[in-house]
Amino acid sequence: MFQKSKTPNHVYTVELVFMGEPSEISDRLNLQPNNAFSQSQNRPPPSRQHPPYWGYNGERETGYQSRWESLEDGLIFLLEVMDSRREKIIAIGHQFNGHWWCGHFQSSFDGGPTLSAKLLVEISNYEIPLRIANYYSSEE
Repeated sequence: MFQKSKTPNHVYTVELVFMGEPSEISDRLNLQPNNAFSQSQNRPPPSRQHPPYWGYNGERETGYQSRWESLEDGLIFLLEVMDSRREKIIAIGHQFNGHWWCGHFQSSFDGGPTLSAKLLVEISNYEIPLRIANYYSSEE
């Protein structure tokens, strides 16, 4: 008899995002994005125009997880990866609408993310907002 592996009711993704041309942001941070969309990729109307963006989730770094069972752990990981670039991130974030993007994927309404005061202080040191997007899907 096979047992279905239990998927956590709440999983999270984390990413540092800037709304701007990826090549300029990559040059300034000396870091290639994991997710990006360039203005040159837009198609002429009537297709929908998308703003350019640059996103980094630490995929090539030791300890990376595509989905985290703890939002705090995911953010701590990404903050540690980006710590040496803090001053550049602050400057770029002000110019290109930077933010920490977190996806909260849930299959139940029995909780959600919690963040420590210490982590919130650390995030605030980057002078860019934290955004949490919530997504619900049933396990059926």
